[in-house]
Amino acid sequence: MTIQIFSNNAKTTLAGAITSTQTTITVATGKGALFPNPTSGQQFKVTLVNATDPNIFEICNCTARSGDSLTVVRAQEGTTGKPFLTNDVVGHFDTAAVMTDLVQSDQLQNGYYLTAVATGSANALTATIPSNLTSIPNGMSIVVISSYANTGATTLNLTLGSTSTGAIPIVTSNATPLTAGLIPSAGYPITLSYSSTFGAWVITDGLIDLSLYAPKASPTFTGVPQAPTYSPPSPTAPSPTTQLATLGYVYNSLQNYAPIYSPGLTGVPTAPTAAVGTNTNQIATTNFAMEAGIGGSGQTWQNLTGSRAFNTYYYNSTNKPILVCITGDGYVGIDNYAYIYVNSVLIIVTGIGGGTNSTFTFIVPAYSNYIWLDQGGYVSLSCWSELRY
Repeated sequence: MTIQIFSNNAKTTLAGAITSTQTTITVATGKGALFPNPTSGQQFKVTLVNATDPNIFEICNCTARSGDSLTVVRAQEGTTGKPFLTNDVVGHFDTAAVMTDLVQSDQLQNGYYLTAVATGSANALTATIPSNLTSIPNGMSIVVISSYANTGATTLNLTLGSTSTGAIPIVTSNATPLTAGLIPSAGYPITLSYSSTFGAWVITDGLIDLSLYAPKASPTFTGVPQAPTYSPPSPTAPSPTTQLATLGYVYNSLQNYAPIYSPGLTGVPTAPTAAVGTNTNQIATTNFAMEAGIGGSGQTWQNLTGSRAFNTYYYNSTNKPILVCITGDGYVGIDNYAYIYVNSVLIIVTGIGGGTNSTFTFIVPAYSNYIWLDQGGYVSLSCWSELRY
């Protein structure tokens, strides 16, 4: 298929003489820009006219232009190839073929190019429409007025101008061949759209064979109706099939599920383990409790006596609580007091008698500081151990 393109008032002269068969012509310098510039599938009309006798002319198709050089197909629309001289006229004029190909309002409204009366036989229709096409483009739509009622699967052999497409099936929208009566009578118009996927004309109107369909309300199926298979989970999963599920099947399947409201779980329920430190309504697993609490997996007792001292703040930098155990010895004959703070909160205060020792055990939450204040300086550190990571 070739598309005509146009420009306004393109007219100039030949830059040099040409023979009757020459296919490359050169126009006056700089005048090539007056003419269109065709690409693949395009062309425009060029008329060559004798400068002294306008009755001597030739119509050509120009398929390419490079500057002032035109590539042409000679002797078009019933004209013959002729030699022309320098300064003979070169023009882009309207021609009969161009005007004929233009669609006029009457032709559009009466369906001249896209409507045909189909003859042939009831199930093998033939029709012709005016066209320059040589094949059917995907999606092309036409209206065919049949001269028959069909009695079964039907084909259409459409002629595009002078090109026969051959017998092509007519199908319904689900690519099913026509059944009897879908073209109900002679004179009945049907709209057809061509599908290259199906290799068929798809009928988009006409009668619908309702005997092939079940009603939406209380349908009665025949054969073996099929649907996606739903299998309840173990331990009561039946052998799956493709038959429709009954109400009893669905009800029995639901017995393996707990309701959202106040579920009564059985067996060994499991859930994702939250990260340590999570403080939400998420269910806590046994693993979460072991990881988050004191004495959880990975915690060990560590003797830190050599690296700990009174009156110094220490910090629990882990994301879990730790257990601290400290023993201090009082000096003989001197009474003293021990003050233990966690996050600046006093949690232990007690006296340490002269010559005796005292042990204090306390929990330090995650990311908290802690300190033993010995205000008198009369206590010595015997042991400082921590249960931590």
